[in-house]
Amino acid sequence: MKNIITTGLIMACLLISSSSFAQQTPQSNVYSYNKYSLNPAYAGASGCTEIFFSHLNQWVKVEGAPITSLFSANTRIGKSLGIGGNVLIDKLGMLQQVAASGSISYGFTIAKQHNLRFGITGGYYQFRLNPTGAIAFDVQDVIVNSGSQSSSSINSEVGLLYQFKGLELSFASKQVIQSFSNFAYNGLDGYGLRRHMLGLVGYKFQLNEKLSVKPSVLYKGINNTNQFDINADVNYKDLIHGGIGYRTQVGLIGRVGVNIQNLFFIGYAYEVPMQNIAKYSSGSHEIIIGLKLCKKQKSVPDSPYTEAPIQKVDTVYAVEYKTDTLIVERVDTIYINEGNVKTISDEDANRVLDLASRKLEFEYDKAIILKKSYGELESLTNLMLIRQDLRIRLDGHTDNNGTDEYNMTLSKNRVQAVKDMLVSNGVDASRIDLYYYGESKPIANNDTEDGQAKNRRVEMHFLK
Repeated sequence: MKNIITTGLIMACLLISSSSFAQQTPQSNVYSYNKYSLNPAYAGASGCTEIFFSHLNQWVKVEGAPITSLFSANTRIGKSLGIGGNVLIDKLGMLQQVAASGSISYGFTIAKQHNLRFGITGGYYQFRLNPTGAIAFDVQDVIVNSGSQSSSSINSEVGLLYQFKGLELSFASKQVIQSFSNFAYNGLDGYGLRRHMLGLVGYKFQLNEKLSVKPSVLYKGINNTNQFDINADVNYKDLIHGGIGYRTQVGLIGRVGVNIQNLFFIGYAYEVPMQNIAKYSSGSHEIIIGLKLCKKQKSVPDSPYTEAPIQKVDTVYAVEYKTDTLIVERVDTIYINEGNVKTISDEDANRVLDLASRKLEFEYDKAIILKKSYGELESLTNLMLIRQDLRIRLDGHTDNNGTDEYNMTLSKNRVQAVKDMLVSNGVDASRIDLYYYGESKPIANNDTEDGQAKNRRVEMHFLK
């Protein structure tokens, strides 16, 4: 009797899935950690190489309940292109599907800070139906009597992603080309893949330098059936992730994740059933393991000036301004007596600071200071050592290439690289304040290369 009840329950779930979207796109509770699984437009969106493996065991204690394993990877190629791929194994009762797909995406920026990406996916599904062990209520059942069957179908998806500061909007259409498998059952249609929609909207609130909160809503729909996930996720220093959500018609979802050395990610999610299935199940468990490889960033290169002693004769760069539009740069040698360390005027100090800021350059997309900038930074270092009364503020900025999170980190690493160079040559760290804003404060139009170059900057200011 127990087996009959259990089998009946699974068959009911299968019928529900046939009229809904439940297992055509396998369920996931950790999609916030791997958004490429939702939408091909996310391929390469982070600018890093991302590899994820997730495993979901739904409706624990229910025999024949869905079990889903997903392996995915995506990366950026150049500035605009992204590629990715998925391998999926999903089992639900008698039905098992194995799928493989590949994606390509393209992104660009319009109106300064509005980022758009488009993505498409093409793939292959193989379906297997094995009725062995099934309890048949009808001994003439075609499916049971026909033995194991297999068939195949194509998979196609399109997706769109829009990002502006903390706002994120994405839309995807799954199974764009609707199809049916070709199971050899007389008088029965195949297993149908119906077109359905996924939509995600979220906004990231940066509460302070370390903590952010992101509410979001995920929509899934097919025909006249709709489902929503209402989420709130917390990120602490990009180290600890946590969140809670409510899925309509299902129940509550809790998830937590941790980054290990900004390289590995481990996450877990638990779904608490609140509908009729709660009578038979203890919930759903899902784990995710990830690897994220970004371009290596160094906080500061080896400095040839670290071992240099402080000289009584210091060289600083000054700027001689003439009445015409030509600016002539020259090197002034300033002799300093021990009892007269303030012979550098505020005007000359500001000129040194301005020149160091204008001449500061980094390797592309990295926090490595170019060697041609060392001379001006050495002058600034000498100035700070001579004028002990001066304190400095460094403000880091980037253009709008990449995600908000990536650009925020890059601007932070760049101002830290400048500070590290000053400190390594004798400037007290307490005299240097750091601020970083990512792409949020442009001074030029990001639609042009010249404008982007102007926005990639570290501004320097003396503090009173």
